[in-house]
Amino acid sequence: MRFHVELNEVRPVKALTFTLDLDRNAPLCIVGRNGTGKTTLAKAIMNFALADTFRRTTSDGALRDSSFVRYTLDSATFEFTYDSAVGTLSTRQPVPESLRSLISVELPIPHGQRFSYFHTLSEADSEIRRAIILDDYTRPGALIGFLTRIYGEARFENLREVTFSRGVCCFYHVEGGRYVREDYFSSGEFFLVNLFRRLQSGHRLILIDEIDISLDAAAQARLVDELRTLCAEFSVNVVFTSHSLALMQTLREGELLYLEAAGEKSILEERSFAYVKSLLFGFRGWDRYILVEDEAAKLVIQHHIDRHCRSTYYSYLIIPVGGAGQVISLLERNRSHGFLASADAVIAILDGDQAKSGNANKPDTYCMPLWSLESVFETLYDQQTFTPRLPDGMSASLPEKGKNGRSKALFKAFRRARLMPISEIVELACAPQARDIEAFADRILRPFLSSRPDAEDVAPAQR
Repeated sequence: MRFHVELNEVRPVKALTFTLDLDRNAPLCIVGRNGTGKTTLAKAIMNFALADTFRRTTSDGALRDSSFVRYTLDSATFEFTYDSAVGTLSTRQPVPESLRSLISVELPIPHGQRFSYFHTLSEADSEIRRAIILDDYTRPGALIGFLTRIYGEARFENLREVTFSRGVCCFYHVEGGRYVREDYFSSGEFFLVNLFRRLQSGHRLILIDEIDISLDAAAQARLVDELRTLCAEFSVNVVFTSHSLALMQTLREGELLYLEAAGEKSILEERSFAYVKSLLFGFRGWDRYILVEDEAAKLVIQHHIDRHCRSTYYSYLIIPVGGAGQVISLLERNRSHGFLASADAVIAILDGDQAKSGNANKPDTYCMPLWSLESVFETLYDQQTFTPRLPDGMSASLPEKGKNGRSKALFKAFRRARLMPISEIVELACAPQARDIEAFADRILRPFLSSRPDAEDVAPAQR
């Protein structure tokens, strides 16, 4: 089941599309600079479930005659266009409740639904109090486990939950026969209680704008792993926006999208954490920057520098970006905007398998002699004389020889088994091409990292 949203002329967005496979059942993070339209996208998705969203949450001037939002859920299409009579978006084809109930969106204060729940709990205080006096409550074990894992503390063991006519309420007993309702919990605890309920509610898509706003860095770092487990358990997708570096660095491949304005449209694309970190936070404080595809390539380039460029004049940072296309994109963006350093202080070094591609001919872009560390290691490992070998159980779980992805899977498995120091693995992979590597270092790395090509007597940079 695919959910597709198309926005047009909803300020600040000129044109934007968002598509999600609702059978994915996993977390997904959307990041971008302020003003790129993350909250506008959240409002547009919320409008699918609550058709008056833009009227309640959007200021005058955000919509115009050309504004529309179009939704496609499998084969059903719904379009909301600007209605000047009411000054907002409306539709002649209402979304059925069976489809609206699939979507749930939580906006920041003051529009978030959890904040309106404060009033509900306050009005129901006497009903809640009566149930507590009669011991008519339960211990929410799953919720307690969730909170305990997020915060890493056992202080939630005395949490209890009472059902009343308009919902449920968590509370703690305190001395003197009193109790503390959930709306008096910390903002982070109250948010997580409500998030857990939503996960159990049967929605297929939950979108949370600014998920990190109430959580400390440690809780943010644990949250994503919990969401992976719960998304799979409850068959739900949790899409969220964030500005938190602590949270972003816990995301896996395929869980991070970057939103940016590009001319007359906005682009929402999957990006690596290093790519996003470079754009949003930068790596200031270094003289030279080398962009590579992944951690394996970083190991190889570091080996070349350690072996052939020991006396570097400039301090440097090797940044694994994530795929040749993203490396080139980041290099070109820095050339235009200089968010890392001046253009002459940043180069890209791609894996050797890119040598015959168009990428290799781009300015300040080079290819290392190795095809890739993983592929060279696979060739070495497949020799009958190679030792040590992976345990049979780990070998059996790898893709078959010749299948896509085997080299990366093999390399990861070998590192995970810790059968050989990583420095020795890299040395074995580089040894057959030692001359090519030395020539590459002399031609590219030493001039880039040193004040002059013959810089053997230059003192190492101090950091």
